[in-house]
Amino acid sequence: MDFAPSGNGRMVVALAVLGLLAVLVWRTIDPGKLQQLTWVLLGFFAFRVVLTRLKAR
Repeated sequence: MDFAPSGNGRMVVALAVLGLLAVLVWRTIDPGKLQQLTWVLLGFFAFRVVLTRLKAR
């Protein structure tokens, strides 16, 4: 895996961490506004990771 700034390794690790956090949110936070806000924030960060990767290409 290439962990250089333009490599795929960083993106894969970042998305894996965000996926793990999403699973933890799903399992630990009761459904409601706080869970929805957390989902939106995690989605925003995942979108930024992918957008940054596309921009670097």
